[in-house]
Amino acid sequence: MTNPVSDPAYWAARYAEGTARWDLGAPCGVFVSLLAAPHAPPPGRVAFPGCGSGHDVRYWREQGYDAVGFDFAVQAEDIPIENVDVFELGTRYAGVFDTIVEYTCYCAIDPARRTEYAASLRAALKPGGLLVALLFPVEDKPEGPPYGISEAEITDVLGAGLSVVHYSTPTNSAEGREGRERLAIFRSGSAPAR
Repeated sequence: MTNPVSDPAYWAARYAEGTARWDLGAPCGVFVSLLAAPHAPPPGRVAFPGCGSGHDVRYWREQGYDAVGFDFAVQAEDIPIENVDVFELGTRYAGVFDTIVEYTCYCAIDPARRTEYAASLRAALKPGGLLVALLFPVEDKPEGPPYGISEAEITDVLGAGLSVVHYSTPTNSAEGREGRERLAIFRSGSAPAR
């Protein structure tokens, strides 16, 4: 039996019913802080898989990034969101993105497909590109969505084959997410010499 989270209709219904509790209604505060920091990702092409209403896509674009969202259930008219299954990013956009931002997609997909999803993200990164992941909930929670994420799988699954640039527990998480999120920034293999 296919997990219902793999069906776009499941997510469209959650938005229509007003049960999209993951939607903060504004840009994520952790990302607002990150983009104001000296170690913010450099300008470039940025992908947001499973972007939902696109609040973060919109904010990153306002900060000068060439940001685009990907989602198979929700569309926003004022920002570029492509209706693409996130598992196809690595084949449709191989080596395209300078940065990929993962937020509330990893915890929403069928946990049996996490390795496949992580591989798709890595394949879509340019050499030397960044995977910026704000992961929630980091706890033992087998039912979902959101499905729980272990500390070990953050590096062993999502960051497999990538170098850890940063790893922390944010101090400005959204209400109810305090202490349950991890910010992990990974870098793909070195960019080719020029």
